Amino acid sequence: MAPPRKQYSLDMRNLVIKKHLNKISNHEISGQLCIPRTSVLNIVRNFKDTGNVGQKPGRGRKRKTSALTDRLIVRKVLRDRRKSASTIEEETKAELAVSISEQTVRNRIQEKGLHGRVARKKPLIKPHARKMRLHFCKQYGKQPVSFWNNVLWSDESKFNLFGSDGKVMVWRQPGEEFFSECTVPTVKHGGGSIMVWGYFASSGVGNLVIIRGNMDTVYYKAILKRNLKESGRKLKLKRGWWFQQDNDPKHTSILVTNWLKKNHPKLLFWAPYSPDFNPIEHLWAEVERRLRKIHLVNMDDLERAIVDVWYSIEPEFCEKLVHSMPTRIARAFHRAIEM
Repeated sequence: MAPPRKQYSLDMRNLVIKKHLNKISNHEISGQLCIPRTSVLNIVRNFKDTGNVGQKPGRGRKRKTSALTDRLIVRKVLRDRRKSASTIEEETKAELAVSISEQTVRNRIQEKGLHGRVARKKPLIKPHARKMRLHFCKQYGKQPVSFWNNVLWSDESKFNLFGSDGKVMVWRQPGEEFFSECTVPTVKHGGGSIMVWGYFASSGVGNLVIIRGNMDTVYYKAILKRNLKESGRKLKLKRGWWFQQDNDPKHTSILVTNWLKKNHPKLLFWAPYSPDFNPIEHLWAEVERRLRKIHLVNMDDLERAIVDVWYSIEPEFCEKLVHSMPTRIARAFHRAIEM
């Protein structure tokens, strides 16, 4: 089998043709550009035949599959996103009597913009929960940004002393993977963690509460009494502002519900299984990122760091999160319709 012919870049081919048009001989062009004279002849001949500097069309190995086969492969993937390339290869051979490889199947799928990725995990959403998410989208989907500026968001989060769930990147040389400066210390059972409850709005962060012990309904009511209205005043929310909380049983208990009706009746309707709606999730992620940059030794260090990082969050960052609500709702609405 003859060796493949060397292919020259478009810039090199343009340079050859430019010199040829300037009446420089093929021999001189070969010497000046350090390429074989036969290559110069081929480039010039192709230019004279086609009037084009590029390669002649139709070169290279012929495509193994037809347009029909390509459509069949893509159709199989769209019908079952979990079907493997090897399975599609076997089915295609049986149905069309076409012998192709797994890599060919992958190539055809990728040509259509489909790429193999690890499937994201998310809670199983039952039909009732889907209806509630759709109801949330219809109820608040047309609200302007000014509406969301007057919402006080809340949620709880956990921060570990060691063994953060996120990845920590370091610069290292070969053989340094176990150097102390290139590792993240871990201990059995995570080394302890701290639970917190926080409030924020588009104007900034509100109160942050360190949860000591298990939080039950009575504990949660006490947190609301001490921090809800205070956070609203601190963030200068307008009269009639809304309060958001998720549907945890502690939050929807009779004790808490009755207290909220008497003290803050404007409670935002919240769909179940909807952490993607709440912008505070991204705020917790930002706190986690900033904590990773701090050297923590014990639980006291962790607690102080959480408080310092929380109150150092810029109001501009909070505003950006809250102003993403119309986009979040629109995206969720389209997903709910497609389900």
